[in-house]
Amino acid sequence: MNLDILLDDDFNPLIQNGDFVIGQSDQQHVNCIFLAHPGEYKQFPLVGFGASRYLKSTTASKEKFIRDLTIQLELDGYVNPEISNDLDNLIIKV
Repeated sequence: MNLDILLDDDFNPLIQNGDFVIGQSDQQHVNCIFLAHPGEYKQFPLVGFGASRYLKSTTASKEKFIRDLTIQLELDGYVNPEISNDLDNLIIKV
């Protein structure tokens, strides 16, 4: 379980009583990796799955999607993440 500054739905830091809100952040990390494209995190240019790239692609297979996402999550320290095969209702458990 990772603790970090929590973000709202618009990826802005949550602030309560004038201070950042700290909490369990694994799902937040997964969401950020899933949406970010490689190169968006300047300090770690290889981090990022780039979900929109796969949504726009007509040639990406489900197997490649799951494999690439698994690799990105494992690079962030999530061992054997569970990714559903139903991409219409994608569920990622870390």
